[in-house]
Amino acid sequence: MKKHQLVLIVAIMLAQTPVRAQLIVEDPISIAQDAIDSVVDLAEYVEMVNNQVQQINTMVQELQQVTAYVKAFGDPASLLEITGVSGLIADLQQSGVGQTIAELQELAQGAEALKANVNGLYGSIEDISLSGVKVPRPEELYRKFAAVDRATDNYTAVYDDVSTRRKALKGEMVATTQKLQSSSTDAETQKLAGVVAGQGAELEALDREVQFATSQAVMQDISNRNDAEKRQNAHTEEIAADRHDAMKKAGAMLVPDVANDILQEVGKR
Repeated sequence: MKKHQLVLIVAIMLAQTPVRAQLIVEDPISIAQDAIDSVVDLAEYVEMVNNQVQQINTMVQELQQVTAYVKAFGDPASLLEITGVSGLIADLQQSGVGQTIAELQELAQGAEALKANVNGLYGSIEDISLSGVKVPRPEELYRKFAAVDRATDNYTAVYDDVSTRRKALKGEMVATTQKLQSSSTDAETQKLAGVVAGQGAELEALDREVQFATSQAVMQDISNRNDAEKRQNAHTEEIAADRHDAMKKAGAMLVPDVANDILQEVGKR
C-alpha cells in the first residue's frame, strides 16, 4: 500500500469522528499530524520489510543455483583420492632396469663370451689344445661377442620388467575406466579422464623401453659385423701386399745377374 493512500485513509477517519461538545480537544491538528506520521512510519517499515524479504528470496535462489551447480559439476578441491593416480605416479617414478649401450660395452668381458651357453642352448668355447696342451684363448678378441650377449640379456631383463609393469598398469586402467563410467560430477570425470590419458601415455612409454633395448642389441650386432668386415678387408689387403712382395722377390731371383757373370768371366782370364 502506497504511503499517500495510508495518509488519505487516516485523514478520512479523523474527519468522520463525531465531535463531542463536552470534550475539549487541545491542538487537534497536532494530534492528526502525529497519527499521519505514525502511519507513514508504518508504511515505510512495511516497505522496508518487503524489500528485505525480496532480497532474502533472491539470495535463496542464488544459493539454490550454486548448490545445483556444485552438485552437477562437483568441487575439484574435494576430489583428493582419484582412482589410478597412485599407481601412475609410482610407475612414472621407476627408472627401469635397462642399461645404455656404452655401459654394456664397458662391462663386456671376453671370458663371459667364452663361457656363455645361454641356459644350455649353446656350448661353451673351450681352450685351444696344442699337442695335448691347453692354451687359453685371447679374451680381448671375444669382448665384442660378450657385448652382444650383454645386450641380449639386457633386452630380456627389460622385457620381463616391462611385462610386469604393463600388467599392473593395465589393471589400474581398468579400475580407472570403470570409475570413470560411474562418475557423478563433471569435476570427477575430468580428473579421471586425465588419469586415463596419463596411463595410456605411460603404457606407450613402457613399450618404447622394449624397443630401445631391442635397438641396442641390433646396433651392437651391426657394430660387430662391421668390425668383422673391416678386419676381413684389412686381412685381404695384407694378403695382397704379401703376395706382391713375394712375387717381387721371386722375379728378382729369376732375373740373371749379368754384371756378376762378366766379373766372374774376367777373373777366370
